[in-house]
Amino acid sequence: MDKGQSINEYPWLIGCLIITAVAVFLRFYQLELVPLHHDEGVNGFFLTTLFRSGVYKYDPSNYHGPDLYYAALAVTKIFGLTTESIRGSVGAFGVSTVVAAFFLKRYIGRIGSLTAALLLALSPGMVYISRYFIHEMLFVFFSFGIFLGCLFFIEKQKVGIFAVGMMATLLLICFLPSALNLVGAAGFENETYNLTLTVALIAVEAVLIFLIMRMLLGWQNGRPIYLLLATASAVLLFATKETAFITVGTMAAAVVCVWLWRKIYRAAIGEPQTNELEPVALNWTNFRERLGVSNNAEFFLIQCAVTSVTIFLSWLTVRVAVPYLLARNNSGSAANVVVTADAWNNTDYTILAIALSLALIPAAIWFYDKPKRISSEFTIISVAVAVVFLYVGVLFFTSFFTYPEGISKAFEAYTFWTKTGSKDHTQNGMWAYVKWGMKIESPILLLSALGTIIALVKARHRFAIFTGFWAFGLFAAYTIIPYKTPWLALSFLLPMCIIAGYGINELLASRQIGLKILGGLLLIFAVGRLGYQTYDLNFVRYDDDSMTYVYAHTKRGFLDLIKQITYYADKSGKSRDASIEVVSPDYWSMPWYLRDYPKAIFHGQLADANTSEMIVASEAQKADLTARYGAHYKYIGTYPLRPGVELYLLVRKDLADPNAKEIYQIGE
Repeated sequence: MDKGQSINEYPWLIGCLIITAVAVFLRFYQLELVPLHHDEGVNGFFLTTLFRSGVYKYDPSNYHGPDLYYAALAVTKIFGLTTESIRGSVGAFGVSTVVAAFFLKRYIGRIGSLTAALLLALSPGMVYISRYFIHEMLFVFFSFGIFLGCLFFIEKQKVGIFAVGMMATLLLICFLPSALNLVGAAGFENETYNLTLTVALIAVEAVLIFLIMRMLLGWQNGRPIYLLLATASAVLLFATKETAFITVGTMAAAVVCVWLWRKIYRAAIGEPQTNELEPVALNWTNFRERLGVSNNAEFFLIQCAVTSVTIFLSWLTVRVAVPYLLARNNSGSAANVVVTADAWNNTDYTILAIALSLALIPAAIWFYDKPKRISSEFTIISVAVAVVFLYVGVLFFTSFFTYPEGISKAFEAYTFWTKTGSKDHTQNGMWAYVKWGMKIESPILLLSALGTIIALVKARHRFAIFTGFWAFGLFAAYTIIPYKTPWLALSFLLPMCIIAGYGINELLASRQIGLKILGGLLLIFAVGRLGYQTYDLNFVRYDDDSMTYVYAHTKRGFLDLIKQITYYADKSGKSRDASIEVVSPDYWSMPWYLRDYPKAIFHGQLADANTSEMIVASEAQKADLTARYGAHYKYIGTYPLRPGVELYLLVRKDLADPNAKEIYQIGE
């Protein structure tokens, strides 16, 4: 890079720094402000067990995959088991997702990459869930990892410093647990021996990592590193959430759609016109010749692919869209229209089998026509990819080789997901993501639609066309699936931000002044609206159930209950050794906030207690509280847990303040 080019990079680099700073601030400022959600409390319970006992056993019936807990474990071992550290471990993935968008400069332009990163940084959902100790931001990051790794490998980019650092980190994660397990297996009682063996094994593995990295960097200028990182991202995606197959499947479908679109588009209009954004007249003459098909076999492959897609979409229309519309016309609501595997008949399976067979014909012929002899280079890369996928997958699902049953559990997860995917969280209706998105993420949805239209009309930018198909393919997939929660939208918001950045870049790079002005106004509007909504959601109305992403969230008043428990624990003189009987059937995320109280017992139902310092009951148990606890306890206050769930704090009479009420006075 010469001096002129270097100077030219400064504005872009300054923009990168400013956007990164915004992303960091929004994701790390006052992380303890919002009380933990129910799901965060459960995840915090699993992490606490792992942190204190070193034990985690993957169970597909209990939420999602293992990598969230191990990512948080690394952070909490350094900063302690706190709300800030566990949420910060997720926030780091949120910031990394924003930073990763900068690497798209070559594909969507400088303004496009900055816009994509800025939309990711300001997206209310991206910020809100980055401040949540759940799996979603890891899922988004690993999706991006697959995307970037495959892209850079295909484009034959020379490996960069960030990729080298990530590959070295991956090798460290893979090898270090083995060293620590060997130290434990040695069973030395002398701490000096254990320390010496640990240092020796780490030194050996450091040398091994160095040799592997040197070999990889000398192999095609390190290009295979991108494919290995994409492979690791793929298996970690599956180790994050069971919906990984939807993301991977949509990416694969988007590749096919790009090929078909470019073929069909060229056949319809000839070569794309050079005038930007101008409509083109369709010309269907000489269709086959314009497809560029040189022989009957190739034309047959195209027919098979198009026919299979047509059959599948027709089946989807008959089995999903038509029942939905009929139910809506008859009852005004289609929330209960669900098409599950149990409802399929033999005709459905036959149609899908025909579509799949027709789709496999092109693939089979393509492979048959390839040379029988596979190059050694291809063989080595294939083996390396397989080794990384299997090793990393086994590593995490077996809890670093301490829980062999985790491998079979990984496959059982999809049995659970297919059941919950058609039964749980189905009350939000088919068009929930449209409703939620237009309410709080409308600039991203609208700009992504604009960017996709530009990409399809121009039909020259394969990267942009792929991203558009990926974004709206995921949107369609999650719309069809009955299971709907707001945070699932982040999966398609990622590619939507990227294609939106492309759209803004195309408008601002246009030679027409009107399009430039339009692009600038759209960007200003998007930044202003997203900025305000992010502030409002994350720092003002973060527990307002009418807000998108606030989904049965813990109320801020719950933290007052925790403060009162701390106050009376200290007043008793026992501090963290105070006894707390939680008899309410609803109590998550209370176990996280009482994690340092060893005598906090979560019964989940009424239990005998007359000596414990405190009791936490629920409003639903009000009728039985006076008879059960009235002789020994007084009522301190009522505190909200989440919508529809109120908790009562009862304190032993000799400990209660003078203004405390008798239990029978609750509600007076």
